[in-house]
Order: sequence, then C-alpha cells, then structure tokens
Amino acid sequence: MDKDNVDYVEIHKQFDTVSLRLTNDQVADFIDNWNNSNPKGPYKYLPEYSLTIHFKDDSLLSYRTSSDLIKQRSDWAYSVGDKEYFKSIWFKQAGLTDKYFEYYPTYEKEGKFSKDRNPLDKKHYEGIKQVLTYYNHKWTDIRGQIFYEGTIDDELLWNYTTKANDSIWLSSHR
Repeated sequence: MDKDNVDYVEIHKQFDTVSLRLTNDQVADFIDNWNNSNPKGPYKYLPEYSLTIHFKDDSLLSYRTSSDLIKQRSDWAYSVGDKEYFKSIWFKQAGLTDKYFEYYPTYEKEGKFSKDRNPLDKKHYEGIKQVLTYYNHKWTDIRGQIFYEGTIDDELLWNYTTKANDSIWLSSHR
C-alpha cells in the first residue's frame, strides 16, 4: 500500500457504530505495518476492530482485525506481529491509556472463567457502574462500553458480574 494514495484511515470497535479517525502518524505506521505483515493463511475469527482505508481517488478498502491478525473479505489473514497493535490504536483515539481494560461480564463454570463479549444490556450496564463505583474503581463509559483502570483478576470480575446482576445487592449498596 502506498502512503501517497491514502487520504485517511478510520477504526471502529466491533458492535460500535462510531469510527475514529487515525492521526497522520498512525496512518503512516499502519501502512508500514501492513506492508511488512506476514501471511498466516486462512483464519476464521470474530473481528475485534474494523479498519476502513479511504483513498484519494474516493475508493475504499475495509479490513477486519483480531489480535495481531488482519484480513479483507476472504479468510486469508496477515499478521502485523503485535497482538495489542489494533487495540492500542483504538484506545489512543478513544482517549484511553494502556492502563484501561474493557469490562466484559465474567462467568464461572466448573472452575473456568469465560467472558461474554456481547454488548451489555441496560440493566447490567447500570449495575456494573454501581459495583465499580462502590469498590472505588476508576472507570469510564465510551458509548455504552465500560472501561476500568488497572487490572482486575477473573475471579473478582466474576464477583462483580454477579453483584451487578443481583438486584438485592444493588439496592442495599447505593
């Protein structure tokens, strides 16, 4: 990809309708990473982020990303080498530092934890804000997605998820 042909690049998070425009330095860095990426073969994955490259001739290219992988319409993926690359671009454009983490409801089953990566429903969204505030965690809301500062282990996230879904706990801990 030739930098001189690119007008601008936008990134948006899965399930988000708002795109964030990359800075000129981020565009140059992305193009360098794309041009130096390594083919990894066919991959199927649920994208974390989507990138749209707007060219000066008014054409577009869209990419889907997950971890360090990036692909277009086909399932042939390339690696940019850094598993946090696309996440760090989005975080920076959203005004977050790398000390923030996205909240996902966490559940335990047979000693294993899993995260629900679907959008939060309104009741859980309000509940987790109350739980994080009660336990003095710094958090921010970006268009209905909750991001908290600092690491929270899965067991504690499971505890918070449980409390956010417990109307009795919520009413007694205002």
